[in-house]
Amino acid sequence: MEDELFNAFVDSGSTSINNLILQNYHNLGMTEKDLIVYLALSMYAQKGVTFPMAKDLAKNTGMDEASIYTIIQGLIKLGVIELKTIMDHHQQRDIYSLTPIYHRIKNLLQQEQASNQQNRLMSETEELFKKIEVEFGRPISPIEQEQIHQWIDDDHYSVELIDLALREAVLNQAYSLKYMDRILISWEKSNIKTAEQLQDRRKKLGY
Repeated sequence: MEDELFNAFVDSGSTSINNLILQNYHNLGMTEKDLIVYLALSMYAQKGVTFPMAKDLAKNTGMDEASIYTIIQGLIKLGVIELKTIMDHHQQRDIYSLTPIYHRIKNLLQQEQASNQQNRLMSETEELFKKIEVEFGRPISPIEQEQIHQWIDDDHYSVELIDLALREAVLNQAYSLKYMDRILISWEKSNIKTAEQLQDRRKKLGY
């Protein structure tokens, strides 16, 4: 009897799901019940059943059919799954496509990455402001802050390169953004916009 149960357990197979779905389903607006239904749809899809009956999904999840219909409609609205009509042997049939969730997660991760980069840049810019104020021995004005933002946003100078321009200015006892601007323009004329490019150029020139 135990052998039969063990064989039934093994023969039932397993459902594979990407870890990013488990890690991000709540960020997509999905509830735990949504995830369970999505897992059930994945189970059937991996068995080759792309449009399981609501009664079967209800049986597998312990929910009633009305809840299954409501949840599936919600998943479609969330852009997690898609109800598609395809041609199969010259006949139309409906299927649930489960791939839209990966596009949603990709967009979500890209947004998070962009947000993290923006936050990091803001933090680096604030630190740059403080460094300039320390070296100049005075607060920088709003106009000077705007100039620094222009270097970063419009001229696309890296914060690290601006910091190096600050060091050059301090070494020459020139405590002004105008002097730093001339340094940055000089570097740009030499096709230098990053600290790495400046270091490479200095190595080539031997200093």
